[in-house]
Amino acid sequence: MKLGSFEISESSEGDYLIFQLRGAAAEALQSGDGRATDALQLVANQVAMRQSEDAPRIVVDVEGGGDEREQTLGRLAGRAVKRARDTGRSIALDPMNSRDRRIIHVTIRDEDGVETMSIGEGRYRQVLVVPEGAPEYEDALNESS
Repeated sequence: MKLGSFEISESSEGDYLIFQLRGAAAEALQSGDGRATDALQLVANQVAMRQSEDAPRIVVDVEGGGDEREQTLGRLAGRAVKRARDTGRSIALDPMNSRDRRIIHVTIRDEDGVETMSIGEGRYRQVLVVPEGAPEYEDALNESS
């Protein structure tokens, strides 16, 4: 694989250990539909879990359009929260990769009266935005704890 050079930096945020990749190789990984980044993150989490049962969750953040994507997902999260509050019903977002789901969860976690939970399996996994009073609220509250 001749993707070029890259740099790795490490940081932590709550229960997450974040590895940020920068450089030519990172830009090549970012191109496409994000499956390469998801695969790299999956392998990193599997290795970490073999090392320790209480290993932190690993997030691989690849440079290249991430800020714009985060802003778009932040706006999506805001609209979903408003709609969930207005209707009093849970809002299921379209299926998305683990990195995008994490951004949605982190964006919404400080909102009052609304919780999130992931539902579905594999590539069909999606975020459910649950307002207080909805039937799924207790499940979402337990998942976020």
